[in-house]
Amino acid sequence: MKQCPHCKVNIGGDLPRCPLCQNSLTGEGEREYWPKLKLNTKRTKAFRIVVFSVLAVCFINLALDFIFFTFDHPSWSPIVLAWLLGSGWILENIIKKHYNLLKILFVSVLAVCVLSLLTEFYIYLVWDTPYLFITLEYIIPVLLSGNIVANFVLSFVDKHFTEHSLIFMFQNIFAGIIPWFIILIVIGLPPISWSVCLVINCLAFMGLMVFNRRAAIEEFKKRFHI
Repeated sequence: MKQCPHCKVNIGGDLPRCPLCQNSLTGEGEREYWPKLKLNTKRTKAFRIVVFSVLAVCFINLALDFIFFTFDHPSWSPIVLAWLLGSGWILENIIKKHYNLLKILFVSVLAVCVLSLLTEFYIYLVWDTPYLFITLEYIIPVLLSGNIVANFVLSFVDKHFTEHSLIFMFQNIFAGIIPWFIILIVIGLPPISWSVCLVINCLAFMGLMVFNRRAAIEEFKKRFHI
């Protein structure tokens, strides 16, 4: 076992320097406690390609908007930059965390919903166009409905998804049901798109409790420490 002459502690393993003070260790080293992990170079290279591509397109977009087009025009750069950065973030999650597909789907849907809201609001403010509520009435409920169908199917395709990712299915169900009641209380009868989303999410929840009730209950117990 190695020793640090400055911290007066023993250090296991075969480290060349003290993890506390970074000074050289003395004494004989031991066998490493943990095996060395091999990095997945293919995923690392793919991640770097995504980062470079997103940054390059962002720079080209800014150049076109503010350098080449010098005449007065409504700037589109904030919208394009937001979608590029959001898409890059989604691709990063896909590359680095591909093992949790339900989580990636849920996070991606949330990101697209937020970007759509920001885009529509930006167009309304900067481009002087009427606010049509397209995102709230159509895009968000359609995305939530499609995502819950995909989650329901995937929860039965692979046991790994069912055991470790049901929390994201529950979150999607709540995101599809709660807004319907909020709209009902604040505005009145929700649009048909939200009503369809409500029905799909309720059916998915019932199907989950009928076919996979034990896994769903165990997920609730694990998440809420019951």
